[in-house]
Amino acid sequence: MRCTVCGCDILPNSICCQNCGTRVIEMTGVNSAQPRYGNSFNNSFNNGFDNGLNSNVRAVRKNTSIGKKVLILLLALFVGAAIGFGYWYYHNVSTHTIREENFSVELPRSLEKATTIDYAAQSSDGTVKANGKYADVNSDFQYMILDYSSLAGETTDILTEKLFVTYMKGNLKSQFGSSYKEVYADGNKLKMTYRAKTGDEVYNYAICKKSGYKYYWFVFGCKADEKDFYDPKFEKWASTIHIN
Repeated sequence: MRCTVCGCDILPNSICCQNCGTRVIEMTGVNSAQPRYGNSFNNSFNNGFDNGLNSNVRAVRKNTSIGKKVLILLLALFVGAAIGFGYWYYHNVSTHTIREENFSVELPRSLEKATTIDYAAQSSDGTVKANGKYADVNSDFQYMILDYSSLAGETTDILTEKLFVTYMKGNLKSQFGSSYKEVYADGNKLKMTYRAKTGDEVYNYAICKKSGYKYYWFVFGCKADEKDFYDPKFEKWASTIHIN
C-alpha cells in the first residue's frame, strides 16, 4: 500500500510510513485496515511507552526531591558546625587586650566587665585604690591595687611580693575559714580552693606584682571541679599581665 500523506510505498506489516512517519492507522481511508499485529499490539506498545516515560519522570522527580532534602540537611549540619566552632573559638581562643589602672592583660573576649566584685580582701586603712572584675559563666578575672605610699621607705622595701602573698593568705584563711585549702604557694603565686558565699567550691589562681609602692593582686577563678582544665589557661593569661 501507499502512504496517503506522502505517497511512498509502505512495507507490509509496517506500523508507520518509513518516509514521513505517519502511522498507518491514522492514514485517511485506511483507518479500518488492521496491521498484522492488530490494534491491541499498537495500543500496548503506545501505552507501554507512555507508562515507561511517566515512570522515568516520576523517578527523576523523586530523586530530585531526595537530593534537595539531603542538601538541606548538609547545609543545616554545616551551619550548626560553624556556630559551634564560633562559640568554641570565642570562648577558648579569641582574646583581646584589657587596659585598666596602670596595667594591661590579654583575656578571652567572653570575659565581660562586671559591676560587682565578689572577691577582694579589703583593707581597713584605705590602701585599696582600685579593683574590678571580668567574668563569663565559667571563669572570671579580678584585680585589686593597693597603694602603700604612706608607708614609703623601709616598710615597703621589706614587703616583697612573696611576703605580700603571705599577708593575703592570712586574710583569705580568715575570710573563708575551714573551707580554705591551699593548692600551691611559691614566690608571688598562690593557688587555693574555698567555698564561696554561693555555696560553690571555687578555685583561684592568684599572683602579686609590685611596682614602686603599689601592689597589684590579680586573681583568676573557676569552679573547683574545672581546676585542671582552667589552670593552664590561667597560667597563660597571667603571663600576659604588663604593669605600665
